[in-house]
Amino acid sequence: MRPRSLALGLLAASVPLTIGGFALARRMVNNFDMGPTAFEMLGRPIGGAKPAGATAAHLTGSRIMATDDGAVVIDADSGALVRTDRNGKNLAQLAIGREAGLLTYDAQARIAYVADRLGDRIVAVKLDKLDNKLEIAASWKTPAEPYGIALSPDRKTLFVSTIADRTFVAYDVSGTTGKEKWRAALAREPRGIAVSPDGTRAMVAYIATGTVDQIDLVETHRPEHIALSTTAASSRGRFRGGSSDNGDSFARAAFAVTFMGDRQAVTAFQRETPVQIANGSERTGSYGGGFEPPVVHQLAFLGVGGASTPQTIAAIAQHQPRALAWDGVHDALYVAGFGSDSVLQIRNASQVNVAEGLTTVVTSGKSKCGPDGLAIMADGNVLVWCSFTRNVERLDVVDAKGTLATATKLSPGPSLVASAYTDKQHDGMVLFSSADAAVSQRGALACSTCHPDQRADGLSWRIDKHELQTPLLNGRVTGTHPYKWDGGDPTLRDSLASTMKRLGGFGLQKEQTDALASYLEAIPTVRVPTRDATSVARGKKMFDEQLGCKSCHDGAMYTDQERHKLTGTLEQSDTPSLKGLAASAPYYHDGSAATLEALIRDRAAVHGMTEPSKLNDQQVADLTAFLETL
Repeated sequence: MRPRSLALGLLAASVPLTIGGFALARRMVNNFDMGPTAFEMLGRPIGGAKPAGATAAHLTGSRIMATDDGAVVIDADSGALVRTDRNGKNLAQLAIGREAGLLTYDAQARIAYVADRLGDRIVAVKLDKLDNKLEIAASWKTPAEPYGIALSPDRKTLFVSTIADRTFVAYDVSGTTGKEKWRAALAREPRGIAVSPDGTRAMVAYIATGTVDQIDLVETHRPEHIALSTTAASSRGRFRGGSSDNGDSFARAAFAVTFMGDRQAVTAFQRETPVQIANGSERTGSYGGGFEPPVVHQLAFLGVGGASTPQTIAAIAQHQPRALAWDGVHDALYVAGFGSDSVLQIRNASQVNVAEGLTTVVTSGKSKCGPDGLAIMADGNVLVWCSFTRNVERLDVVDAKGTLATATKLSPGPSLVASAYTDKQHDGMVLFSSADAAVSQRGALACSTCHPDQRADGLSWRIDKHELQTPLLNGRVTGTHPYKWDGGDPTLRDSLASTMKRLGGFGLQKEQTDALASYLEAIPTVRVPTRDATSVARGKKMFDEQLGCKSCHDGAMYTDQERHKLTGTLEQSDTPSLKGLAASAPYYHDGSAATLEALIRDRAAVHGMTEPSKLNDQQVADLTAFLETL
């Protein structure tokens, strides 16, 4: 089977940089300017003088987990769970379900636990030691859309985060029943989770809230919301938030979190500044209105378990950091840049003398990797899961003496499974996530920057002197033309062309635009949360009959595909699709309604639709329940 991938831009290169008469090496990955260094602490490290204590791999989830004889991988593209040998060769595979979530691995019991995201279940898979088989040992239902997964230190409790139902659930896995022990409510768009080595707390990452949760696993089971700091600024230059950033910044796209010992955790995220206007100057037609890229990439080092949660921010050059892994033996943290096809090593990661290590480009030939999974092998070397080429690459980062090497060796394995996408759709998927100068100015942005997991970052961006909300893409593209909030683009191809102009790239060829459109049309609709059927039925009747919502929001996509004159900031507003409404907050073109309840009660800044002011609390709840199930 051949890897499907669309090659874009440069691979890795070094170009000279002269500052104050000194020549420095400025590294570039896929046209993304990484600056003189790829890592910079923006505050005092919170680590101690010694490395943190051991942290077992099963305390967090990943796309890939190391085994004693190879690895086990869950491929979200095909939905296959794959067992490999040490060279990344496919030994066995098992169908789990497309768009699968993460896995974790109990090395003693030789059981992999996998989140079947679309099937609303956890699958426990036995890895036979003698004949390399994969066999389902048990499975059990979960709330809607399981994704993050981790085991307790004693491997008797499995913790799962669910996206659509926004829950954190503890399951007893000491037997085969998977009996639920307790659950806690989460905020919207949770992703990866991790458990502390002492088993007292868990951390949950979010892609749309700007927070991580710390959950007490022993007594209260209540989440504590910790805001990720976005105030730290670097003096290094344009990719770290320069002087043009005078608007508020927001933390977004935190997919992964991991512990380094009992008292320190780390997560990776994007720092986004959607409104950048310096001294009244504004660059129209761009995202943010500023003259520098409005998104940078950072790590948050979090001190946990005390009366407060200190944190220190570090700037990194890994575009769209999706995966983390910590090698406690060598105290080395690894960060995978999904958009830049690179892996950063951070040495002394849990200590006060934390420092930049090696950066490795994991692109193989002309095919982009799309790294979104990392695993540490027993010898300290690193396995990388390439989601675009669906293969495992080994990074040899430890030398023959067992110490961290001064250079890395990259050993790509074969493609393991076929993509479920057509060639054109797959090429579009790669384009969607590419940090490349063809897509954006200096390769600083990708489509997936503002649409992590094909969703929305929940922000309103300054574009053409308007604040315009990032729209949800999942299942909302086909049959919803015209496009843009003002309906100014008649076709999807037109919309993509104007978006590329805003991003400032040198442009896509026609076949590339077609591939990107083909991929967007193939993205499935988001999962809807579980709601009371009686309440939903009452809300549907109100929507259809009492309030007249169907006059504009009708048909399979809940849109009349027309433009309307409303009292707002746009001359005309396109009727948006209501599909996936529960996952598309905030609401209205300007994001002025933070919640569906706000939309229903006061219509925020947009007026001229139905009059909902006479609805009582039960009616508002019923209408909200119905809208959330679209």
